[in-house]
Amino acid sequence: MKKILLVAFIALVVTASILSPTMQAQVKNLTFIVNTATVPDTLKATDNVVLVGSGTGSADTALTSWGAGKALTNIGGDYWKTTLGFTVGDTLKYKIRVRANGYEKDLSDGFLAQGHRNYAVTNNDTTFPVQFWDNGPNSMPQYFRPWTTVPDTFINVYFRVNMQSVMDNGSFGWSAKDVDSVGVRGYQGGTTDDLSWDKTFYLKQEVAPGDGGSEFKIGPGSFYSGRLKFRKSAVHAGDTIQYKFLIGYTWGNDELQGGKPNRTFTIPVGKADTTLHWVFYNNDPPVLRSNADSCTVTFLADMTTASNNGSFNIGSDTVQVQVGFFNTSDSTRSINLIGQGLTNNYKGTVKLLSSANKLLDYQYYLVKGANQIRENYFNFQFGGTVASEQERRQVLVPGTAGAFTVSDVTVGVSAARRQPYFASQRKFSKNVTAKWTVDMRPAYYQIILGKDSLVDGQGSANVVKADSIKAWGVGINGPATNLPGVFPVGDWASWDRTMVADTNKRKMWDDGTHGDAVAGDTIYSVQFNYTTANNIGAVSKFGIRGGDNETAFGLNHLDNIDDAGSTTTINVQWGSINPNKYNHWNYDTQKPIYTLVADRPGVPQVYALQQNYPNPFNPTTKIAFSLPSQLKVELVVYNILGQKVATLVDETLKAGGHEVPFDASRLASGMYLYRITAGQFTSVKKMMLLK
Repeated sequence: MKKILLVAFIALVVTASILSPTMQAQVKNLTFIVNTATVPDTLKATDNVVLVGSGTGSADTALTSWGAGKALTNIGGDYWKTTLGFTVGDTLKYKIRVRANGYEKDLSDGFLAQGHRNYAVTNNDTTFPVQFWDNGPNSMPQYFRPWTTVPDTFINVYFRVNMQSVMDNGSFGWSAKDVDSVGVRGYQGGTTDDLSWDKTFYLKQEVAPGDGGSEFKIGPGSFYSGRLKFRKSAVHAGDTIQYKFLIGYTWGNDELQGGKPNRTFTIPVGKADTTLHWVFYNNDPPVLRSNADSCTVTFLADMTTASNNGSFNIGSDTVQVQVGFFNTSDSTRSINLIGQGLTNNYKGTVKLLSSANKLLDYQYYLVKGANQIRENYFNFQFGGTVASEQERRQVLVPGTAGAFTVSDVTVGVSAARRQPYFASQRKFSKNVTAKWTVDMRPAYYQIILGKDSLVDGQGSANVVKADSIKAWGVGINGPATNLPGVFPVGDWASWDRTMVADTNKRKMWDDGTHGDAVAGDTIYSVQFNYTTANNIGAVSKFGIRGGDNETAFGLNHLDNIDDAGSTTTINVQWGSINPNKYNHWNYDTQKPIYTLVADRPGVPQVYALQQNYPNPFNPTTKIAFSLPSQLKVELVVYNILGQKVATLVDETLKAGGHEVPFDASRLASGMYLYRITAGQFTSVKKMMLLK
């Protein structure tokens, strides 16, 4: 009887343990190590880095329902750590968040299903490998990851430098063309791996995910980073490695000159992969603007262009303006614009602190649910040194600050105040055969009349002679060609000769075939087949001999393809994304600014006054104009009040093109007008002096 009772008691206890959730649940510790080197800003140990997420039965409630999250502790440099308890069998979904709103973007690979980091809690305490903010283990859209998942023969070291001060001040010879030339040199024990005093290892310019939201005050594009390999057999734990950063491939623009010691780091114990804490180039932090002037800014945007090209639905879509990029106001603000009655105008007002007589940077965004699609815009009047800032709009804050209105309502290719438009996110409604044409006449006129060369920004296919265009051939590149049978992997093909040599892919034709209408008319064509899997918003760029020689790096065409029928044509003008460079062509009329007299090459048939270049300028610029015959010419500069401040020309000039320098070092910053009078011809243009 006692045995029966004992067995029954044991069975009851076992049953109770099975039925009791409290007794059944097992909690295991998960240790997270996060590296924030990939955050496009400077983080301090006191900043807030947290994990947020949800779980089906998490023991640690801090991550449930995507709440406030769990803070990590800074353990040195860019490393953060926390240990949390979770229930065995729980499916954990989480993200890393920096400060208030610095969420990682959604990535799509096996580890980041549905955009989240995922983990099924096992019956073991677990320490995860280092996880980088905004960078999953397999998808690396921007940053190199400085660790490996399997043992290898190299130590992987992550270098990172902030170029903000150099970009702001143009120091060390910096200009916008140097965006691809930041690198590192040093000594690693005499091996021939990535680090050497004799060659530059080039770093990659970081692009702020989400366009550098309001939490990131340092301008996107100021950080450069890269992973360098060190052969384990050539170094020992504790070895001191010397290095320094530089601009370009030769000595002269390197940091830490004048006897300053080189930078150093120590090979870690175990020769483990590691990251080096970011530094300012030459140890010079940027000097930020004070932004002490109160402003009330009203933004007025005409959405007609965006509506006409199918990227914005009047009345149902939301347009937003973000203002204050690159420290041009006390913080970055975002406001939704409101439709104005039965018009296509949208308006909104924001109060902020900026600086009188200085530029304020802003940008329009199309808001679709949780997604923000930035407008396609390039500032052709840009006069600064930070290349990525050319993609922002700018307005000069009045000298009295106060209230002012910014009206972006102009229709035109190159106008600074042109209407915004976006890449359409809509898929094709049906399969469409699209013919792409590019008018190459702007390139011919620029080489012949401007005596200019079309420089290859990523190679050596510089175009110096006009007859090279036909001889070398023209090709199209970019996401618009990212199609099966053309270029199915990645958005951009390599810029090389195969782009125009491969007759089945990206080569364009001017021989009456492949959809080309007229042979030999300098308008090149190619046809692609798009399906319902493709977005109608397509980005492209054109190249001669496969070179990236149309215009500056990162400056691309955007066209929303018409899918109303089964066939369509996209007509593009070469160089229309940079009309200031191709200053012998009028992109609005699609005609040359002037034509040539057959028996007098180089002499224009009509009058023309060009936009000064550069513009804005400080303190010198050049003004070009052309005359069809010998005439008395007067070229005068006025301030915004109509007062004459300079006479640049007052004499008789021969027919042809002329260029006059203007030095405004004695004048104050602001808007000025210049007027030419030649016979019966008069023309006036604006220019901006920005000191």
